[in-house]
Amino acid sequence: MIINVPTADDLRTISLRLYFKAWAEVVEIITEWYEYNGLLNLPKWLPEEGQYDDAPAVDEDKAWQAYLNAAQSDFQGVYTLVQQSQEIGLKALACEVSPFLLLKRHEAKAVDAATHTYDFTDFQTIDAADLIRVCNTFCDRVISSEFQIQFEEIRKSRNKIHHLGIHNSPIDPGFIIDALLVQYRELYPGRRWLGDRRHFAAMHRWSGIDADNGEWSELTQVFYELWHILPMLPEAQFRTIMRHNTEEPRYICHACGIEAHLGEREPYPRDIPTAYLTGEGTVHCVVCDKAYKVRAEACPGDEDDCDSPIVSDEPSFDGRCMRCGWD
Repeated sequence: MIINVPTADDLRTISLRLYFKAWAEVVEIITEWYEYNGLLNLPKWLPEEGQYDDAPAVDEDKAWQAYLNAAQSDFQGVYTLVQQSQEIGLKALACEVSPFLLLKRHEAKAVDAATHTYDFTDFQTIDAADLIRVCNTFCDRVISSEFQIQFEEIRKSRNKIHHLGIHNSPIDPGFIIDALLVQYRELYPGRRWLGDRRHFAAMHRWSGIDADNGEWSELTQVFYELWHILPMLPEAQFRTIMRHNTEEPRYICHACGIEAHLGEREPYPRDIPTAYLTGEGTVHCVVCDKAYKVRAEACPGDEDDCDSPIVSDEPSFDGRCMRCGWD
C-alpha cells in the first residue's frame, strides 16, 4: 500500500501558491522603486525584444538600471520560486493522468514493513528535464514551444543559482513577469488570473491582521499591484490578467473600491477601473466576477475631462459616475 499519493489539485494548489509568492516579490521590487524614487512612468517591458522600451526620459540617468543591478540577489530568489512553481505545475498535469508517472525509481524504505506500507513522498521522482517529455507523451495536449523555451531557460539558470550561487546574465523583472504570465496561460487553463490572485493574497501571513479596523483586505494589495503594473504591460500580458484588450474602455467597480478601501489615499477607484461593458445596462468586474447595473447618463460631477456615458444603477451606488466616481 502506498500512502500520501498526491492529487493533481494538491500539486496545482502548491504550484499556484509558489507562483503568486514569486509574483508578489517581483512586483514589490518594482513598486518600491515607484514609491521611493518617484518615477511615475515605469518602463514598458517588450517581451518580443527581451528589453524595456528605450525611452530616454524614463531612465536618462541610469538610476533604474542601477536599482535592478542592486536587486539581482532578490531576483535570483524569485527565479528559484518560479522554477519550482513551473516544475510542480507540470507534475500536476501529469498527475491528472496518473501520479505514478512522476516516479523515477520504485526503491524506497517501507514506513511500516509489517503492513507493507510505503510513503509516496519517499520515492524518487522524475527529473525536471523530463517533465515536458512525459506531459507531451501522456497528457491530452502538447506543451507550447513558447513555454518550453522559457521553462528550459529558467531551469538551467536556477541550477546555476542553486549549485554555485552564480548567475552570469542579469535577471530582469520584466522577463520574470512575462514568464509568469506565459506560465499561467500554459499550466492553468480555464482559470481566472485575478480570481486566483485574490484567493492566494488572502492566504498571506499578514492577511486578517488589520481586518478588524477596516483598513485592509486582500483586495487592497491586489488593487495596489494593478495600479503600478498594468501600465507597463504589453497587450498579451494585459489580456492574461484583465481578459480584455488594452484599448477596451474600463469602468469603476464601486463594490471592489469600497472593499479594497480605495480613495483614502492613492490609488483612487478611478485609477484602477476593473469593469467592462457586457451588454446594454450591465458591466462585469474582472476582479469580483460580478455584474452590476448601469444606465446611460452623463457624469454628474464637475470633472471637465470626464466623458463617461454611464452611471451606476445599483441602489448602493446610484448615480455614481462609472469612470471618475462622482455622484
